[in-house]
Formats: sequence, C-alpha cells, structure tokens
Amino acid sequence: MNRYLQKIISKIKKDKVYKIVFYGDSITSTEWVHPNWREIVEYVLKDYIGSVTKDWTTPSWRIRCINSGMDGATTKDLLKDLNEYVLTYKPDLVLSIFGKNDMYLGIEPKEHKRNIRKIALNIIEKDIDYVFCTSTATLNQKRNIDFLSYKKLTSEALDKLPVKIVDLFEEFKAHDLEKFFTFISENGNDVAGIKPGDIDYLHPNQLGNAYIAKILLKEVWGIEFDPELYIKETLAGVMYPEYFHS
Repeated sequence: MNRYLQKIISKIKKDKVYKIVFYGDSITSTEWVHPNWREIVEYVLKDYIGSVTKDWTTPSWRIRCINSGMDGATTKDLLKDLNEYVLTYKPDLVLSIFGKNDMYLGIEPKEHKRNIRKIALNIIEKDIDYVFCTSTATLNQKRNIDFLSYKKLTSEALDKLPVKIVDLFEEFKAHDLEKFFTFISENGNDVAGIKPGDIDYLHPNQLGNAYIAKILLKEVWGIEFDPELYIKETLAGVMYPEYFHS
C-alpha cells in the first residue's frame, strides 16, 4: 500500500487524529472557487480510506485538513509565517503549492531558492512529512516561460532532503488549459497585467481544480480520480459524487 495512505490508516486506527496542513498562496487557499482541489482531496481521502477499512466514521472524524493558504503570498511571506500557520498545528503532513508570486512581487530567483529550502528544513526537522508542489501552469504562455527560471531551482533547493516533489506545472500543462481558465476578473490584477473583464489566466475554475486534485491524489496517495466524472456528478447535484469508474 502507498506509504502516505498507510501512515494515515495506521494513525487513525489508534484513535488518533491525522492532520494535513495545506500551505501556500492563492492556488492553495482556493477560497475563490468551489469545489476546489483541497475540498476534493479531503473528500476522496476520507471516502477511499473508509472503503478500504470498511469503516467510514474513523477517517471522517480522524482526518483533519487545515487550509493555511494565503492569497498573494510570496516565499518570503510563507517563511515568515510558517510557525504560526503550519507548525503550530503539529501536522503529520504538509502539502504546499507556491512560488509563482515571487516572479510578480520582486523576489529574485536566488532568494526564492533560499526561502524554499528554509521552509522545507523547518518542516522536516519537526519530523513532518512534506510534499512540495510547484505552481500550476497558467493560460499565459509568456508568464509560463518567465516562471521556468524559478521552477528549475526547486530541485536544487530541495536537493538531498526527504521531500516529495510534485511537478504540478508540467503535469497541469499537459492538459487543455483553455478549459481550466474561464473566470472573468472583476477587479483586474495590476501586478499580473490583468484588466477588469479579462480572463483570469492565473486561477483555474472548478474543472481545473478537479484536475489538480487528480494529479495530487495519484502522485501523493496513489488514488485514481476521474475529474470529469466528479464534476459531472457534482453539477448534477449528487450528494456523494463518484470519482472513479470501477
């Protein structure tokens, strides 16, 4: 069995709480879209583990997911607030998605690399499992190219550390991004060059979030997930949407 799944099952079977903290920027907080990938991951983890253990109450009660995403945060912000927003919860696992805001808000690549490594070191020294995900690709190809100089530093920053890296940028980019970026920006975003009424090329819609969930569920927990089926059932008003064709 997948080791991250096994750790959850082992702990909750002892009647203890398994805590996951999601940490990062707006792609982590996702408070602007529902269902979002965090909600989907929590739903699937509890449901899947309940089906494996034949006990739905224990995962439902004992798996706790904490949203510590901060819209607009840079790696500098995330390093500064790591203790208050993450370590104070004494989590079993931290899953983060961040990095892109450094490019927009004046954090140079060298500082970006240092901050990522410091964040990781602070987490793993507490004997906490850490999954680091790169930022997602966007609908703006120029911005995607600009971000590569930051993204390539990730493996260097986390070199030889016991951190699982998920290249969410490449995984996400492999899909039809025009289906994922449909939100119209009401107020615009001066930093990103988005005007009011433009398509928000940074923040994916419900389907895009479901595909983020698909990538993470597979890469981290080894769980198969069909985003198209899940969204179809959700839009149909199904209380417990299916997420995998048996």
